[in-house]
Amino acid sequence: MLKPTAHTYMNGMLIEDINPHTLKRWKYILAALLSLGFILSTLAQTGGVGDVNVTATSIFEPTIKDAIKYTDLPEIKDSVKRLPDATYKISSKPLFPRYEVQPIEKAKMQNEPLPKIYHSLLKLGYGPIYNMPYGEVWLHSTRSRENAYGLHYKHFSSTAHLKDAGYGGFSDNEAELYAKQFYKKHTLFGDLNYKRNVVHLYGYDTMQHKLENDFTYQRYQLIEPKLRLVSHYTDSVHINHDIKLGYYNLQNINKEVENNIQLQANGYTYINNEKLFVNFLTDFYNHKQPNDTLNDLIVSLNPYFEAGGNRWMVNMGFTATLDRFKDKTRFYFYPQINASFNVYESLIIPYAGVSGGLIKNSFRKMSTENPFMNADLNYVNTNNKYNLFGGLRGQLSCNTSYDARVSYGQFDSLQFFIINYDRPNTLYNQFVPVYDNTRQLTVNGQVNYQLKEKIKFSVKGNYYYYDTKNLKRAYHKPDYDITLAGSYNLKNKIIVRSDVFLIGKQWALTQQQENGQNVLNPVQLNSLVDINLGAEYRYSKMLSFWAQFNNIAHQRYYRWERYPTQRFNFMMGLTFVPF
Repeated sequence: MLKPTAHTYMNGMLIEDINPHTLKRWKYILAALLSLGFILSTLAQTGGVGDVNVTATSIFEPTIKDAIKYTDLPEIKDSVKRLPDATYKISSKPLFPRYEVQPIEKAKMQNEPLPKIYHSLLKLGYGPIYNMPYGEVWLHSTRSRENAYGLHYKHFSSTAHLKDAGYGGFSDNEAELYAKQFYKKHTLFGDLNYKRNVVHLYGYDTMQHKLENDFTYQRYQLIEPKLRLVSHYTDSVHINHDIKLGYYNLQNINKEVENNIQLQANGYTYINNEKLFVNFLTDFYNHKQPNDTLNDLIVSLNPYFEAGGNRWMVNMGFTATLDRFKDKTRFYFYPQINASFNVYESLIIPYAGVSGGLIKNSFRKMSTENPFMNADLNYVNTNNKYNLFGGLRGQLSCNTSYDARVSYGQFDSLQFFIINYDRPNTLYNQFVPVYDNTRQLTVNGQVNYQLKEKIKFSVKGNYYYYDTKNLKRAYHKPDYDITLAGSYNLKNKIIVRSDVFLIGKQWALTQQQENGQNVLNPVQLNSLVDINLGAEYRYSKMLSFWAQFNNIAHQRYYRWERYPTQRFNFMMGLTFVPF
């Protein structure tokens, strides 16, 4: 196989075909020509040949463009890339996924208008059997952040003349002005109370005595202004306090007058996790009788600690009392212990403790309990040396609660009432207090049931046992009392209420004839049952009609010796909002 060959040509002839002498001659000619060209170019640059001026014209104008400066900094890029650390995990899911609870949105307050508040309420009624007019009115300010004030007035009277007794008419009038001023951390209360209670001492035999109604007339009149300052601190640094200052003037138609000034200051603070309470009381009585004036000053200090946990609570302290009465000064000391333990979910809470205190038997206290008293009172304060108690309380269900308790106490100069047979007045229709050292055992219990606002029911009972030192009996102290109360609300349209009161037998000291002489002997008064029933029909929010039936059993019973009570009576009326 033939390979191709490269050939060189000169003037149309192959170089390989030229004569070597001829080729050498062409080389000398070419060298001479190159040397001559080099000499001529050198002479032209040095001016040896003469200056030659050449002028060229053109429309071209040379320009230089603006320079553009780049601000980018040089960056060195690493061509080696770093791989992130790889992590691995296994997420397992159950074959049957559990139900996931969806969150519930928070409840929001709706911008509902506040309920309208009215300025007044009027309640009127009348009982035809014993001629009993009744009226009650409330006036009050409307909603305010700064203050509140109002007025309350009540009238209830009767012109009853009971069989085998004197004129038993009465009249009760009460008026109250009250106001509140709200501050940032305090509330200031102010009250002015006025009471005027009229009774007749009708406990006498009309077969033997014929008397005018004014002869047995008795009136009690009370004026009572009060001030109170209460703090509302929410931290544990400040001392929360409740300060009360009060005064009252009480007098009857016999010009027997009692003045009382009372200052009570209560406060508490925290020490670590415990509460320290300190209660202070100053009580001054001035009692003016027709033939004598009595002064009584009581100063009491009661500090105690309160501590507790999730299931227990205990408070422990004492009460120190100074009593200056009839120019004699006495000092008393009373322990104070109260402990309770929540056994399980508030179902059973046992509790126990010990307490005591001085009981002031004032003119106001005794006349409120028994308005048929003699004007000349024998004052003695009662010293409750100690009172031991223990019991159980708790919740039987969300609607039912209970409380059962037993207490035992020692009383020096416990107060009782008997008819005054020492006066020359042969009516024997006024009571006087008598006193005796007594040991008292009390067993009480109560059960409350409430189903929303529809049904309410409660029963409460007390059993008393008195062991007197000198008196033969505990006069006018019943051996038991039971109270049953219930109400039924039918769609907030018809409301039915019922009350039943049972009071056990009690003893009275009465005068009897024995061998031609008057002798005082204990006599037992029968127990009593008082059944009351009331109903209300609410025609609208502004108007309702009501009826009240009292002593449905139509019994004549005696709460106080010689003073029978009214038999069956009823009252009807209405309640409405004037404005």
